[in-house]
Amino acid sequence: MPCSSDIRVNGGSSVAELEAKIDRFAKVPHYVLIVGERGTGKTTIARALHEKSCRLRGQFVNVNCASFTSELLESELFGYEKGAFTGAVSAKPGLFETAAGGTLFLDEIGELTLSLQAKLLKAVEEKRIRRVGGTYERQIDVRVIAATSRNLIAMVADGSFRPDLFDRLNVLQLETVPLRHQREKIRQMFLKQFETEWRSIGRGVPFDIDEDAFNELERHRWDGNYRELLNFATRLAVEAMNGPNISARLVRQTLEESSSAITAAQSNAMLAYSNSIEKLDRNAHRTDLLTVMLDPHTDNLDTVYIKAAGIFIEHALKRSNGNLRKAARSMGSSHSTLLRILKLHKERVPNHPPEANFVSFGAAA
Repeated sequence: MPCSSDIRVNGGSSVAELEAKIDRFAKVPHYVLIVGERGTGKTTIARALHEKSCRLRGQFVNVNCASFTSELLESELFGYEKGAFTGAVSAKPGLFETAAGGTLFLDEIGELTLSLQAKLLKAVEEKRIRRVGGTYERQIDVRVIAATSRNLIAMVADGSFRPDLFDRLNVLQLETVPLRHQREKIRQMFLKQFETEWRSIGRGVPFDIDEDAFNELERHRWDGNYRELLNFATRLAVEAMNGPNISARLVRQTLEESSSAITAAQSNAMLAYSNSIEKLDRNAHRTDLLTVMLDPHTDNLDTVYIKAAGIFIEHALKRSNGNLRKAARSMGSSHSTLLRILKLHKERVPNHPPEANFVSFGAAA
């Protein structure tokens, strides 16, 4: 039997191959695209590529593209000149300039608008940028590493991601390995985080942990990967704060409570979705038809709910030119509800962006 680090994931790379690729890719200057499920350590991989490269003396600049509006992200990446917009009282260099001689890590690259994708393409192709409000271009020396949990190939096919930008960023590709395929790491990572947490809450002595409790941890799917495991360790330390030991029963109970919280959030999302359909039907007189692609062999009921809700909201966003608050008003909902549903969609259907699930989109008969 092969050791766990050599097990292949869905016919793809093994953990050992991933580590070997990181070492190889760190030695060359080419752009790298990191793909894989949420919470599988894409930022850690990007930092390792930087720290093992000849750019180590330069900065590692990390920017999450999903954390900014398109306009704000443009000024963050490219910088701006004094007077470029209201509030620009002085010039400010962008992150491309900050990362000069180092590495710029663009996380969640699939969240960029098409307009910003075009500007990013020019920067990565020509290695030149122009600040917002600027009149001349600046030469940049930056290695770009991008990452996404979305299916960029599907996004290219449906027109939501530029194929030329995809080709430029995808010179080298690394695919992360889900935690459920690295069972030997679950115990190690849990213990490290759990010790940090029980010390932080002021407990003076360590917990005794039953072997059956570890078995429960290793049987869990950990769809949220490393992030889910670390959050669980934090929660378990708080739940067991005054207890003498960690039992399998306590682990099961805490895992079930976490799953129940997710289910409740999905139920609320679908309630908002149903209300939104009724509201949109009244306002638009059913002039649009959306069809969802479902897989009866792999989709469970929760996935069906989230797929449908995600597609419906994406459609409303297109109608409102990407204005979230306007889309929410048209659906009779709040922008926070829409954000919550879209977050669930991104987490539960990471490889199927809503746009890729359209079977038909047009006027109803």
